[in-house]
Amino acid sequence: MIAKVKGNGAPVDLVLPRIRTASLADQTTSALLDAILERKFPGDRLPSEPELAEMLNVSRTTLRAALQSLERLGMVSRAPGRGTVIRTHIGRESIILQRLIGFRAMLKAAYKDVQVVGNYHREESPGPDATRALKLSKNTPVVATSKTFFADGQVALHIEDEIPFSYISTATQEALGDGRGYDFDGSIFAFSQTWPGRTIDHVVVEIVPVVVPDTKDFPLNLAPGTPYIMLLETHYTAQGEPVAFSQVHVDDHYIRFHVVRHN
Repeated sequence: MIAKVKGNGAPVDLVLPRIRTASLADQTTSALLDAILERKFPGDRLPSEPELAEMLNVSRTTLRAALQSLERLGMVSRAPGRGTVIRTHIGRESIILQRLIGFRAMLKAAYKDVQVVGNYHREESPGPDATRALKLSKNTPVVATSKTFFADGQVALHIEDEIPFSYISTATQEALGDGRGYDFDGSIFAFSQTWPGRTIDHVVVEIVPVVVPDTKDFPLNLAPGTPYIMLLETHYTAQGEPVAFSQVHVDDHYIRFHVVRHN
């Protein structure tokens, strides 16, 4: 829908995607977040709630839930009589936005060509970190993933995920059970949508300063002894069950994280 919104005193055309599925606050949050990060709102101020609800084709209740989510993330501030104001200094690199934005979108904001190369396969036992984080026995089969993100042809980050094999869908188990790889281009959050009853709800991230080991198979193009950042991520369901573990190796020449704190 195209609406006339006042920006610096003059009306301008503003186009937002209409949300076709009712009562989905997360879709509304994502649509608003995309528009905010693309600087679509003139004057860094959102239209009124009735205007936004009409533009997105959602109820006022759904819209308010989305705005509350953005406020908790620190993306906007809201006050009676002042409306909803965008905090323009908070961007894609903010670590609290990782699930909503994703590493691919972070890189695409700064680089022309972003490619992801990866594979999914079965391992007969988890690594020691996943064993501890997910409280698994050492002989628990897991789905292991390896995803490398390239920015303009250079390695920017590398992710390794581990998910207990019994958690994934029957179709995926069958695809991995005969030795073939499993092709999936999305994030682990999207992958978890296919896990019966174990969709990822939130992630606890440990930020670990480390140095590059002197090994030939290290995934980043950094010399041995170079400091870099590793993220250790434990993924949880809404009920607090740990369902996946990730190691994210980050070359901070390409991605710098900002941690946002607010009252």
